[in-house]
Order: sequence, then C-alpha cells, then structure tokens
Amino acid sequence: MFGTISESEMRRRAENIGLSVQSVRLEGGDVTRAFMRDAGEYERGNIGSAEPLSCTRRRYGLE
Repeated sequence: MFGTISESEMRRRAENIGLSVQSVRLEGGDVTRAFMRDAGEYERGNIGSAEPLSCTRRRYGLE
C-alpha cells in the first residue's frame, strides 16, 4: 500500500505538512528535524498518516 501514491497526493501531503508546520510556528513552537524526516516519509507515501505522530510519541517515551 505505501509508496504507491500519485504525484497529486504527494503535493497534497506536502501542502498539509507545510500548513501544519506553519501553524506550530505561529503558536510560537517549532518542529524537530526528526519530525520533518518522518513527515517526508509520509509525504512520499512510505508511511501512513498516523505514523509521524506515533514516531514522535515513541521518540519522547510517550508510548
């Protein structure tokens, strides 16, 4: 299933990631390089939509 998304889906995902990062920054926060790597994997279709959050939670011992 993963890795077989269309170019338009990749663009949609990239736009959504950008909007999410912008929202975090407008609130005074920032995102880590590790999160951006995970987000890139999601954008390319290598992982599903829940995985970036799950990776972040595991990274900080919240799972």
